[in-house]
Amino acid sequence: MREDISRHLLQEMNSRRPAVHCLTNTVVQALTANMLLAVGAIPSMSSDIAEVAHFTKSANALLVNIGTLDGDLKNSIKAAIGAARDHNIPWIFDPVFIDRSEPRAAYAMELLSLGPALIRGNRGEIGLLGGNPADLARKTGAIVAMTGVTDIVTDGSTEITLEGGHELMSLVTGIGCAGTALLGACLAIVPAEERLQAVAAGLSLLGEAGEKAAAEATGPGSFAALILDKIYQISQSSLQERKENE
Repeated sequence: MREDISRHLLQEMNSRRPAVHCLTNTVVQALTANMLLAVGAIPSMSSDIAEVAHFTKSANALLVNIGTLDGDLKNSIKAAIGAARDHNIPWIFDPVFIDRSEPRAAYAMELLSLGPALIRGNRGEIGLLGGNPADLARKTGAIVAMTGVTDIVTDGSTEITLEGGHELMSLVTGIGCAGTALLGACLAIVPAEERLQAVAAGLSLLGEAGEKAAAEATGPGSFAALILDKIYQISQSSLQERKENE
């Protein structure tokens, strides 16, 4: 069932080419952009306060990742979220390292009140925000994806557990962050009532690509390139399947 959803999402992404505006940490910008391109989405990255709202309102989803946070980015994040809310554009929150910095955690709590469509974090980050994924989902109205060895995706009433991926994914900076952008592309093309399944399908796709890349990789360096190749190949295979069925 989830494989069918993943194929449909990839087919729609290649057809509709959703734009995802990414306010993300500087360490992962290239990998994030390339992962979106691999599935047919269109990335943009400007954080300039003079134009960030313009980029956001012309996008189909907004990613907010606070991995490298400073005062200027905080201003841009608020402006971008405001534009997303004004234009009914889903925004995705990746609360990177809030368990390492009290000021960062306090800022993340402020952002929670602004209505994210999805919150994606590890166990420590989700625990600090809401205790457990279901409680956080009920508190915010967002889909919550807690990722790790086992991924948990919930809307507060339904919970989906996912296995997959490979340990090499934790040895390449930015795989998780880029994966969150991929989930943003998934949300960009589905109605609100389909978000839970779309997030689960996106995580399944990332895990599948990670497993396939690890089977050929000789280490983290080759894995980083191969996971992009595998996501692209899976995406193109889904597109070819649609063409054959038309």
